[in-house]
Amino acid sequence: MNEKQLLDRLKREADTVPLPETLSPEAIERMLLAAQKNQAAQSKNPTEPASAQSAASSDTGSPHTKGGSNMKKHTSFYRCAMRYGSLAAVFVLGVTVLWQANQISSLKENQAAAPPENGKVSVFTETEASETDIQNADTNAVRDTDSEKATIMDTNQSGQNAAETSNNINVSKSSAAASAPQEDAFTYADSYEQIYDTLKDKLGISLYGRDSAYDVHAEGTSDTGVSTASSADSAASSDVQNTSDFSETNLQEAGVDEGDIVKTDGQYLYILKQDLSFSIIRADGSDLTLCSTTPLDTSALSNPSIKELYLDGTQLTVLFQGTQSSLEQEDDIYYTSSSMASVLCTYDVSDPNTPKLTGSLTQEGRYAASRKVGDYLYLFTRYTPSLLDTYASSTMAPRVNGTAVPASCFYLPDQLSSQQYLVITAVDLSTAAAVTDQKVLVSGADNFYVSTENIYIATENYNSDDMFTELAKFHYDGGHITGVAAGSVRGYLNNSFSLNEYNGYLRVVSTYYDSSTEDWTEKNLLTIFDENLKQVSTIDGLASGETIRSARFLGDTGYFVTFRQTDPLFRVDLSDPASPKITGELKISGFSSYLHFYGENLLLGIGYEANETTGETTGIKLSMFDLSDPDEIREVNRIVIPGITWAPAIDDYKSILVDAEKNLIGFYCDGRYLVYSYDSENGFDRMLVYDFFEDDLMDTAQYDTMRGLYIGDTLYLAGDGFVVSFDLADGCRRQEVFRY
Repeated sequence: MNEKQLLDRLKREADTVPLPETLSPEAIERMLLAAQKNQAAQSKNPTEPASAQSAASSDTGSPHTKGGSNMKKHTSFYRCAMRYGSLAAVFVLGVTVLWQANQISSLKENQAAAPPENGKVSVFTETEASETDIQNADTNAVRDTDSEKATIMDTNQSGQNAAETSNNINVSKSSAAASAPQEDAFTYADSYEQIYDTLKDKLGISLYGRDSAYDVHAEGTSDTGVSTASSADSAASSDVQNTSDFSETNLQEAGVDEGDIVKTDGQYLYILKQDLSFSIIRADGSDLTLCSTTPLDTSALSNPSIKELYLDGTQLTVLFQGTQSSLEQEDDIYYTSSSMASVLCTYDVSDPNTPKLTGSLTQEGRYAASRKVGDYLYLFTRYTPSLLDTYASSTMAPRVNGTAVPASCFYLPDQLSSQQYLVITAVDLSTAAAVTDQKVLVSGADNFYVSTENIYIATENYNSDDMFTELAKFHYDGGHITGVAAGSVRGYLNNSFSLNEYNGYLRVVSTYYDSSTEDWTEKNLLTIFDENLKQVSTIDGLASGETIRSARFLGDTGYFVTFRQTDPLFRVDLSDPASPKITGELKISGFSSYLHFYGENLLLGIGYEANETTGETTGIKLSMFDLSDPDEIREVNRIVIPGITWAPAIDDYKSILVDAEKNLIGFYCDGRYLVYSYDSENGFDRMLVYDFFEDDLMDTAQYDTMRGLYIGDTLYLAGDGFVVSFDLADGCRRQEVFRY
């Protein structure tokens, strides 16, 4: 692995290095905000407008008039600092690597950048970033009335750019014909000792803490300790608004449900709380009533933390994790061992006043992800075995409900990059969380993608010459998991959106370093695989010198964003898997980290604005792209919030409220919640800017504990201990601040 590869991997793995829950960025942020709450209240001046940019425009460091801009800036600073602080020691040890990579980066940043093409543009100035000015920015924002067509470069275009594209992009083909997959194409281990020998031979011995078995199985129901409102106020009644018009979790794949921290069924809000409980709140417009708060049984865990919940009719499924400990004996020696464990609990919430525990499951390993289709939930955890000098002293198998996963469920791929396992358990939620199937993928996992039929696991594998992403495909159906095929793609994936399945084909976009170039230039690759993960075709050389920042697929069309100084948005025709074609390209400033189809022929991009010369990000940007013309892509409108360095929507698509039919785009940003609508004439229209400092909610309104959602014409901002309601039919007028 060269220096540039190492640097890139370190940067990308900063978000995945496990930290104690008490040292997580979220926990640090909450402590900082709680400690500064009094100071913020003292600096608050309700007679003056708040300015998010006041501190940035002044060297005096005067306090924010709505709780302190300094406090907000410190919050952002500490959020970023803690986010990457986990790898500080690694970066110190690799200072030479960093220096060399920076030299390379400096050379690249001096390259000339193509000018952006603009449609309608709306930009916040620094003064417009204040709360008051943001709310009034509609009249002050600069909107270009010119609707210039963006320059589109396809593979057949004449001119210099077209020539460069022709030289850098090569299409290869292979036969698309594929035989039907076997019943189970994978070879599984015969014994735990075989697993040990495989890891020892291929990866060597490393000393890890011993993982043990301990079942965190809750008994009885949750009736005891449930906080319940009075029967007169909270009893389920027929007068509660019952509507099918309500928001759902923003999903990657339609038909594959994902967990979240807040859910609604159109009548009630179900909210996870950081104190390891969940609350059910009746929501009828501005009429909000607490029905119950149910504590989770975490007595068998240390440092427990909430993860996600699912809602299906009257069944609520809650997921959390923590460290479990047990007393072990080896010969005459007793010792305590510990390991991470993830816990799933199901509740009957047919009576929202008295939820009842109906089942539970404990799976060793750190919580990685989950997906739900029908009655079955598929739980993914990362487990590190105890791999010691001898097999007898090692612990090889994770346990589910106290029972070790059989060796016959362990898939040992040819290429191993890690001693970590990915444990997959199929859970039947209709029968008290019964286990229906299990698989263990040895060698870990970096990205997951679950289609309506298959599970794809992507694992990065580095060597001295190149990097690859190993792919494993499992079919699932009715709680049964079957190995289908394995394959690999050159480079690494940006995130799970880099994978997509359509009509049996898997489409993958990746970024790799070209070792044939002096500076190991980044290049991007589209690869199409058949149902057996045999390569069908590729487009290589996409946007040389840039990296994939986002991807989204819609049927036979794929859209990819790359970035260095400008943001090329590519459109690729995938209708013929054996011969994909680039049909459009648009270069603009900044880049989109998340893409979302917004009604017919529109694509929403959420990301960063950036300096076209240096590539330095300057604020959060929303872009709307018009896809109606098959020959060109146009950015028809954009709006920029300057000075904002990060928003959860950039990294967590489930934190975004986006609904084209309702015409709502909402997200948390720098202590505020922003809501926009969009129309073809006026572009983005700002509907709401709500500052959580206004109602002294900033100490609990953290990005990772709060969601925006709607029921009918009411918008709710639901967080840990509060719900704020707004009337969508009346200009997002604030109705009620409900604390519980």
